[in-house]
Amino acid sequence: MIIVSKLIGVVDMSGFRENIGSVIRFYRESNGMTLRELADVLNIPFTSLSKMESGDQRIDSEFLVRVADYFGVSIDKMLNRSLENARDSHQIQSESEIGIREALKYILENYNRAKTAPLKNNEMGNHVRNVVKNMIAEGADLDDKHYFIVGSVGQGQWAEIPWISLFIRDITTTATKGYYIVYLFKADMSGVYISLNQGWTYFKNKYGTKLGRERIKSTANIIRQKINAKPINMTATEISLGGRGDLAQGYERGHIYGRLYEANNLPSSKELISDLKELLASYREIEYMMGERSIDHFNDYLLLSDDGNYLEEERDQEEDFQENIQSSFEINSLVEEEKAPDKPLPKPEPVFDKAGKERWPRDARVAAKALRISGYKCAYDETHTSFTSKVTGKRYLEIHHLVPMKYQGNFKVSLDRTSQLLALCPTCHRQIHHGTDEEKEHMLRKLYYERREKLEAIGIEIGFIELMKMYDIYYN
Repeated sequence: MIIVSKLIGVVDMSGFRENIGSVIRFYRESNGMTLRELADVLNIPFTSLSKMESGDQRIDSEFLVRVADYFGVSIDKMLNRSLENARDSHQIQSESEIGIREALKYILENYNRAKTAPLKNNEMGNHVRNVVKNMIAEGADLDDKHYFIVGSVGQGQWAEIPWISLFIRDITTTATKGYYIVYLFKADMSGVYISLNQGWTYFKNKYGTKLGRERIKSTANIIRQKINAKPINMTATEISLGGRGDLAQGYERGHIYGRLYEANNLPSSKELISDLKELLASYREIEYMMGERSIDHFNDYLLLSDDGNYLEEERDQEEDFQENIQSSFEINSLVEEEKAPDKPLPKPEPVFDKAGKERWPRDARVAAKALRISGYKCAYDETHTSFTSKVTGKRYLEIHHLVPMKYQGNFKVSLDRTSQLLALCPTCHRQIHHGTDEEKEHMLRKLYYERREKLEAIGIEIGFIELMKMYDIYYN
């Protein structure tokens, strides 16, 4: 505690609070923790921790020891970083004069040689972690409250692929999960990529290495298609880092948009910053697409179609859902198990939309099975005609859930079962959604009483009056 007090005395208290607060935030964000998560661990109100990080609340030595112990660092290291931060604020202008081009060039020309020396206290580490970071923040005029920048040359041992990442704080503050912009240096130092990328570790931990590689590649492709602010100069949709490690391959598969800067032909600092700002527009669009969702919820939403699932009442998914049902005809044929009685299943896990509202997935494979079982006859009136599907060569029909999927939360069993899926001609399908109350009631009465026993067999217990209310039909 005496050492702490002496070190604190080196700087004025207000400056110390601000700098040590930023250091606490650095360790928290580098470990991918939110304010609430760290506050819970340290058993203090998250509002108090927020004030400490911003320099608005006193930080005593006992609390510093708790923080240092939790992150596994010494008090000396934390306080020295704080003093370095104070000095760095005076160095930013002189470093910016060097230019980001020269800063990147320094890494490309000296990194492999630096790796032959011990990692601890190596000047290359300071250059990547602090010098380049400051240049990016200053050059692109980035607000520290909205963006977080961190560089790495490895922990404990030299990294095969050094990197400098830029995060939107509301999305993520760690390179292990979420979306971010990153400068990735090729293993042979022949060039450096600027890349809109994703955290590979998240996919690896969630799906395993093999499936994780497929999923991260899928999200990259989906995001690339959805982005409207496509970066003009970021034409590289694939990157090759030349690394042997799992992390290098993860970066390659998670890449969305970017550009390679050859070591022998680096553009000017002005062009480098211009490229970064261009890619930032795409990154901010991802932030908008995520809305109120967490990274997990957003990725689950993006990967729905990979599993043949689509959300009810999503206009941009409805056409794909019906089309996927038709195409499944070529993959599957009517087998004996499809003739067997349907079974109740637990309700599925919800997917969250942009507003953070629970939504429920529909499986196109289940719908395709219901279509085949229907014999390609309209469930409301078998005499109804329709055009011939180019895919199936049969009468074109659309699949409709009798008990709408948006009410899945009210049931303990899945509503996405063949017993309650109706194959309807396009006219009947539109009528049951958009017809008059009298027309809809007439249709529902026939379909409900024909299906009631099948509904009960799969655990769906619902009365006719309750069903009509789900279709906004009310009678006194």
